[in-house]
Amino acid sequence: MRYVIFVERDDQLETYTAPVPDDDAAYLKRVMASLRPLSQEAYLNGPAVILHSLAPYNYVLDGQDLYWCVEWPPGLLVVRFAPGGDMAWCMLRSPVPDFGGRVANDSEWDDYDEDAPNPQYNLVFDPWDAQLDHELRQHQGFSLVDEETEASVQQILDTVSALTDAAEERAAENPEVWFQRCTQNLEALGDQGLRIR
Repeated sequence: MRYVIFVERDDQLETYTAPVPDDDAAYLKRVMASLRPLSQEAYLNGPAVILHSLAPYNYVLDGQDLYWCVEWPPGLLVVRFAPGGDMAWCMLRSPVPDFGGRVANDSEWDDYDEDAPNPQYNLVFDPWDAQLDHELRQHQGFSLVDEETEASVQQILDTVSALTDAAEERAAENPEVWFQRCTQNLEALGDQGLRIR
């Protein structure tokens, strides 16, 4: 399981990968067991809107599948993009009780340990920060991808880009309405989010 990031150098994007630390990889494996199918229509009317937001996100490559990890209320959205266009997704509740303005009850605050590891944060921000910082990339073991891995990642992202283009065509007439509909759909689909420890 490896992070995939894109670093701009000399007006070109270079693709780097690094191993996902064991604890965070184990968490993501537990998330994978809770994924449910995501149709193209549901993607176009939900997660596609994230690309038009400021939400931080990252990619994780596991075998032939690419996982999109996005910080999004109520915590973390994970979408699996598989070769051929199949998708699956899961919405997770943040371990931080009041993440995203959520109202938490007393027992949630009692159970919360702010010093405990937060794999949701790590899966997004460790690679996100490494994209911007050469020293962090070195510290986390990032290196340029080989041609085979780059081709595999690019093939999946090209398929997703085609869907995104379709979403943008739909939004062109009234982008505000589309944005609002997508965010409402994400909220409804995610509800309070799963808790995975």
